[in-house]
Amino acid sequence: MTRHALRHWLLIAVAGLLTASPSFAEAPCTISGPADVGINESFTLCGPTSRDYMYAWYGPGLGSQREGRCVTARITEAGTYEFLLVLKINDAEVSRCKKVVNAGGSTGGNGACTISGPESIPAGSSARLCAPNDGLHTYRWTGPNGYSATSACITVEVEGTYYLTTRNRITQSTRQCTHHLAITGQSNGNCEITGPTTISEGTSVQLCAPSGRGISYRWTGPNGFTGSTRCITADEPGTYTLRLRDQASGRTETCSQLLTLADDDTGDDQDPEEIVWDNCPRTLQFWRRAIGSGQPGGDRSGLSQADLRAIAQRVDERSTYFNWSNDLDGLRQALNPVGLTRRKQVVRQFAALLANVAAGELNVGYQGRESIGLDPDTRIDLRMAATIRDLIVVTDRTLRANRGNYARLNAALTAINNGQGIGPVCE
Repeated sequence: MTRHALRHWLLIAVAGLLTASPSFAEAPCTISGPADVGINESFTLCGPTSRDYMYAWYGPGLGSQREGRCVTARITEAGTYEFLLVLKINDAEVSRCKKVVNAGGSTGGNGACTISGPESIPAGSSARLCAPNDGLHTYRWTGPNGYSATSACITVEVEGTYYLTTRNRITQSTRQCTHHLAITGQSNGNCEITGPTTISEGTSVQLCAPSGRGISYRWTGPNGFTGSTRCITADEPGTYTLRLRDQASGRTETCSQLLTLADDDTGDDQDPEEIVWDNCPRTLQFWRRAIGSGQPGGDRSGLSQADLRAIAQRVDERSTYFNWSNDLDGLRQALNPVGLTRRKQVVRQFAALLANVAAGELNVGYQGRESIGLDPDTRIDLRMAATIRDLIVVTDRTLRANRGNYARLNAALTAINNGQGIGPVCE
């Protein structure tokens, strides 16, 4: 049995298993997930589903993946912890919600560190954030750029996430609360960004702030980009915001620059909505007959239902484009779209690629010594990406932006799928 066949059969399993279609209706901001977890126990939190939402998560133990509909966290110390989800559409905040999780059997700290203060302030102004000063708790604040304080109230002017940890002097119970402060508008002054306003797909450009003595720089940009140097290297389109701060006077100024895809990358030599007919179909029966469990003649363990659900969930978590209300149904629709177009062909190939990467991450889908998993650090020779991990980022960004050269992108994904033995060529 070849590695080529094994990897393709993973996708056959998921594609034939499911029947329902996902819903993309916008929902109120609520967070689903456990209320109580063990220490060092991995758990998942999920926000509402909408194809228009961009997600930003804040809280302890989240790691680097903080922009999908679902995130995985692990808490290392007992206590009560608050997680914050900010929902955006077109980079504008539309809602935010919180969830409290108790770790290690903790139940204390309720109401001890509810943070009062604004969620946003105009550029150049400051915000006063306060915890209830009841005399029973100690306070420790941390925030952006190494900020720390131990008072009940703080005055801040830098955009970012501020964490407040309280400890009850009598019971020693702890609670960590989260407050994200946004800056709106733009102050007048000498804040001016130099550099190009367009970027070609797969390339990078340099953006620079004005130079000056005693000035600190704070950059934010698409997909959680941050920087603290005068010049930054930007490699994807979006709005890059610069905040200057005079360290002597404390005065701040804010400006931004929109970086768009260059004209030569917004066109397409194939219409993305053109109907195509080849979907390389395989049935669930074919997959079961090929490597289903219980087959004679060798180790044919196949994939369990739990494996398939875990793979589908991981695909949803890894992509900001895929935001499914039901992970299995969502992945099925991506792999077996109705009315196949060039764009849906890219989506299908992208979902296939992510499914095999997820199988490798989850360590499932082994057939003897053969693995159907795919390593995202595998090197590839493409102008738009140096590794499969890079290609995933480019594909997710292109689909989310609803623009780009779909023919070229589909060709790249198809080549990787075929070259890595995931499935046959679909043109």
